[in-house]
Amino acid sequence: MNYTLRKVRPDDIDWLYQLNRESFFDVVVRQFGNWDEAFQRHMFFSKWEQPRPAHIIQIGGHRAGVVILEQLEECNWLHEIQICPGYQGQGLGATLMHELLANARSRSVPLRLQVLHANQRAKRLYERLGFLEIRRLENHYLMEAC
Repeated sequence: MNYTLRKVRPDDIDWLYQLNRESFFDVVVRQFGNWDEAFQRHMFFSKWEQPRPAHIIQIGGHRAGVVILEQLEECNWLHEIQICPGYQGQGLGATLMHELLANARSRSVPLRLQVLHANQRAKRLYERLGFLEIRRLENHYLMEAC
């Protein structure tokens, strides 16, 4: 699937919150018992007070998702990857993940991410892509692929 990336702009933030809500509502409810809208809004918008290495995934000029990747000295850290429901199941996420893995390998560093315990669907996807669980944290699995 052909896509382009562009930097997140201020006019994307409300759209990104809706994508975040669509992506995580069910998982958060499964893991924590409820979705506290005020708390989730606060957590989400506070993340954007500082510049983030975030890019909108576009297909044909339409926003299809977001990827937030930070290149650190010891690893590439995938903060988030979210694909809009209408673009899921078409290979976009897997294609992007393969490219992120290739980029990390070209830097000779692992690609790391966290996934909530309740998000077993995402964990299985990452495992199929070669990620291993390297640590179990209180709420997340820390995963890595080399």
